[in-house]
Amino acid sequence: MKIIAEKLILHRKFVLFISIVLTLLWSTQLIHLGIDASFSSVLPETDPDYIFNKAVEKEFGSSDELIVLITDDTGIYSDDVLDCIEEISAALAETEHVDKNKIVSMLTLAGTRSLSELSDYMRHDPLAAGTLVNSAETTTMIIAPVSGELGLTDAALKAFVNSAYAIVEKIRLEYPGLRILVSGHPIVNAEIMAKMANDLYVLFPLAVIAVAVMLLIILRSVRGMLIPLLITLMAVIWTFGLKGLLRSPLTITETAIPVILISISCADGIHIVSEAFHFMHHGMNSRDAIIRTIDELWKPVVLTSLTTALGFSSFIFSSGTSLRNMGLFLAFGVMSAMMFSLFFIPVLFSWYKPVRLHENRTHYKRQYKLLRRIEHITEKFIKWRFAVIVLGGLLLAFSVGGIMNINTDTDEIRYFKQGNPIRNTAEFIEDEMGGLSVLQIVLEGDPESFKSAEILQDIAALEVQLKKRPEVSTAVSLADSVAYMFYTMRGRNPEFFMIPENSIFVERLISLLSSGEDERADMLSAYVNADFSRARILVRLNNSNTRVLEKMLKDIDSSLSVFRDKGITVRFAGDYTRLTNGRIIVESQVLSLTLTLGIILIVLSIIYRSFLNGLFVSIPVVIAVLLNFSVMWLFNVSLNPATAIISAVGLGVGIDYSIHIFSRFRMIHRHGDSLRSSLVNAVVESARGIISNAVSVGIGFLILLFSAYRIINDMGWIIALTMLTTSAASLIILPCLLSLLKPKLQK
Repeated sequence: MKIIAEKLILHRKFVLFISIVLTLLWSTQLIHLGIDASFSSVLPETDPDYIFNKAVEKEFGSSDELIVLITDDTGIYSDDVLDCIEEISAALAETEHVDKNKIVSMLTLAGTRSLSELSDYMRHDPLAAGTLVNSAETTTMIIAPVSGELGLTDAALKAFVNSAYAIVEKIRLEYPGLRILVSGHPIVNAEIMAKMANDLYVLFPLAVIAVAVMLLIILRSVRGMLIPLLITLMAVIWTFGLKGLLRSPLTITETAIPVILISISCADGIHIVSEAFHFMHHGMNSRDAIIRTIDELWKPVVLTSLTTALGFSSFIFSSGTSLRNMGLFLAFGVMSAMMFSLFFIPVLFSWYKPVRLHENRTHYKRQYKLLRRIEHITEKFIKWRFAVIVLGGLLLAFSVGGIMNINTDTDEIRYFKQGNPIRNTAEFIEDEMGGLSVLQIVLEGDPESFKSAEILQDIAALEVQLKKRPEVSTAVSLADSVAYMFYTMRGRNPEFFMIPENSIFVERLISLLSSGEDERADMLSAYVNADFSRARILVRLNNSNTRVLEKMLKDIDSSLSVFRDKGITVRFAGDYTRLTNGRIIVESQVLSLTLTLGIILIVLSIIYRSFLNGLFVSIPVVIAVLLNFSVMWLFNVSLNPATAIISAVGLGVGIDYSIHIFSRFRMIHRHGDSLRSSLVNAVVESARGIISNAVSVGIGFLILLFSAYRIINDMGWIIALTMLTTSAASLIILPCLLSLLKPKLQK
């Protein structure tokens, strides 16, 4: 590596020119960066649940809805409210992507404008009661189904949401006494998209400033600070340039990539520049200092970068598109930063002017006192090594308990912070209007299966059971339409809201519904397909927590057996994909942990030529990383697309600390020092750099607390905590393990 560094410096102007030109070329691809705020970005297109959900949407229409809330504190049964409903419905019907034949409001349900008839209908009608109007009768809502194709492009989504806001804003001016709010999945996705762009504009400069300040404190040189910062910025440009070149849109978790890269990638630059300064303070010129630094540090720089990149690369096996992309691009960014550290820093540093030799004796006294204190503490820990190792084992057991109890939540509404207007509106809909989430229970049988009175009665019985559950607001299906037809034919007697026993009569009722003579004929296609071989039950949930949905499906599984026993297949769509997403996140987490640990063990075993050495170096970091899951459990932090990368970051970056200590320990021990003395000196010589690195990386991740998303906030502070726990575990547990187990060392 010494020869390469000399060659780079010899042709430094050419290397500098090529580096700048290539970086500018990558930057031209940034204009092609798009944003994907859709929920499906976390699902693989080959996933069976994703494919089935798309098939159901194609047959029955999308389950996405635009919801407009109209509030009048004096009561909704007034001419102003009805006029407002009519105007908004008419305007939405003219909007592209809205299914105008399926817009639902209390006017479309009741079919009348008479205030007395309308209020009576919404209070007592078997299907209308408890829907579209809150219990205080001060708020009503309009539900407008939208095309599932809307979320495929950010431009179409923006245009649609802007038109919806324009409609509402125009009508607000006409009815100043009414409060009109907009919600629904398109609105949520558009808000996510807007906040993603805002995060990029805000977090990136904040991260640059924070890292620059930390570098200035650590290196005590403005020019020294600029070198690692520059190579980190170049790595970010190359990474996002690659995303633009591949036309890979940014997902919600990928907005954190610049902060993660800036926080992690500057570490190599810090080590190289500070070591070069060390040699210059001892009389070397900048050229000789950087050549010797690169010659001595290239192996640990490559090893630590490689383990970090491999940790991120483990997500390549994730079936989730978002997680897979994030892992791959972060791995590319880390390796780019390593390349710049080894090849670009020597070129820049060779122009560095000589520094003044250290003459400040106070500086040396402070350093000596710090090192003596670290030495004393390390000796104490090694003396009580059995207690330290037992404590590590207890922490590991506690971490397993945390892993078993951690909550997986993929509810997009909870991605936003408390107080966000979009979240407030969605939570109001959950509390007062039945909720945004719709689970689809899809039944499949032979043609004409769902004209059977017996099967429709089973569906009605299932709905009764579902409506008793606290998280279910409504459950609607073909059975309700048939029962409602029978109810109207029997003089609207509530006792006859039921499925008749006579199958022939039921088929006649269905024929009447299908003929278009009933006002519900247009809605029939939402519940059953043309040949009556597939039907669905739409279950609206007032609690969109993933665990609640999972428990509900488990509870009703025995009730669904009645359909399976009759040869009818039961599957799920709609918000069921959130459970699929949760499953993918859990699988990705387990796979990432296993692969990352396995890869690190293999790499370290090869480098150190001993499996035991690789295992000892890994154990403290594994304990510290797994402890994060207990912290997440205690603080009720869910496993989601953002926090799913915590283990990969913790293992990939945290292992660097153990590598530095073990490498230093081997070097000292080979020179003849005793085992105990070698361990103490290895910690003393490594501690300051490790702590500085952990603090600087942790502060970089704390910038994520300024994100608009709660899940990004959680990822930021947990990874910052991980940097402290992994560094502490490396400095405390690793020496105790080595002193007890006495690993085989290379001669």
